[in-house]
Amino acid sequence: MKKRLLFLLLLLFSYIISAQDADNSLQGYYKATNDKTFYNSFNFDGNGKVLISDMDYGDYFTRNDSLIIYPDKSIFIFKIKKGKLTGVSNWVEKGIWIPKKDSSEINNRKNPVDAQKKAQLLAEYYDKTKSSSKSDLDFEALLSSKTAGINEELCNKGLAKACMNLFGLKMMEYTPGLLSDPAKIASKKIKPHPELIALSKKIIDLGEPEGYTVLGSYYYTLGLKDKAFKTWDEGEKNGSLKSGTTKALIEFQEGIEKDAK
Repeated sequence: MKKRLLFLLLLLFSYIISAQDADNSLQGYYKATNDKTFYNSFNFDGNGKVLISDMDYGDYFTRNDSLIIYPDKSIFIFKIKKGKLTGVSNWVEKGIWIPKKDSSEINNRKNPVDAQKKAQLLAEYYDKTKSSSKSDLDFEALLSSKTAGINEELCNKGLAKACMNLFGLKMMEYTPGLLSDPAKIASKKIKPHPELIALSKKIIDLGEPEGYTVLGSYYYTLGLKDKAFKTWDEGEKNGSLKSGTTKALIEFQEGIEKDAK
């Protein structure tokens, strides 16, 4: 009995230590040293956001000698060795990235306390959602209700990424036919659900401009095109990259459909 109790205490202690080690103060521009990867650069802001290949943002944290990046619904895992980033998970496993000279000398860390909290919450999210292989996400869990409780818990604690995931799960719950026949949703005249509106506002208030993107996409799915484009416009003004690309993609698709008629 005493041995089992000691074992559990040691496990708990090791978890607490690992959670405290989570950080996101890494900053600077890292360039790929070869062409064996899809991602030629990572630019870390020192606050938990990383610009990937100068095209889109992700979230990140470091713990011990590991670096974890969440580009939307995927995950990249690296080892930090002698200042270099060595990819060890799918999509980045053949890559090595080195810091651009002098790129880390400018201190962009804005609020260390808030940034540290975000790093610890993201590490907690990683520990609770990683697959058994520890190198990728459990997509089946993400697309089901298995992670709803985890996302709700961490969203309530202030992790914007968890709120984004929760928005997607709630959107499926409150929008019948979203996966089976999305083209017919607009004809059903479904009113925007107040919980989703409130959740998108919370995402934005947590400093995540992609809250505009998901809200605009929700409006567009319901057939509220004007509201969708106004929301994406607002997202662009507030630093959302996906709002701009989503709007451009929709305009392109609508142009093709119009020309085909």
